[in-house]
Amino acid sequence: MTCAFHLVDDLRNARSELLTVCQDVSDDDLRRRPEEAGWAIIELLAHLPDVDRYYLSQAQALRDVPGHSFVYFDEEAWAREHADAIEQDAKGVKLAMALAHEEVVRWTRSLTPEELDRAGGHPERESISVREMIQRIANHDRSHTEQIRAIRRALAKPSP
Repeated sequence: MTCAFHLVDDLRNARSELLTVCQDVSDDDLRRRPEEAGWAIIELLAHLPDVDRYYLSQAQALRDVPGHSFVYFDEEAWAREHADAIEQDAKGVKLAMALAHEEVVRWTRSLTPEELDRAGGHPERESISVREMIQRIANHDRSHTEQIRAIRRALAKPSP
């Protein structure tokens, strides 16, 4: 049983690692799409605030609305609606990431063990708890950290 303190640590550590992987990326490389990758690094970063807030809203509904069923974030719709994400200012994106992440951390810190255990429906398995929703946010950061590492490796390869 993970308490809110450990979840907050995990959230912060996952986001810190993601930011560290992006630390020395040039503005040009933030906006370059390697052939095998769908999104540029800046696009991955730009969608994080919306994912953070979306998953936060899902966690809040799991806590507050009996019988709530989790609904996945629609990344394809986000990409269509934010086709200009590749042009966003990197500093503005990082500020938006920090603000959204702090909302998640602040809310998570306030949860009781009973609230963390509240659960609702899940489309692919029996249920999902508030705790698991919060963990999903940290895992999402970890997934994109690995994706950014792969993009950076692909960008570093010489062109044929």
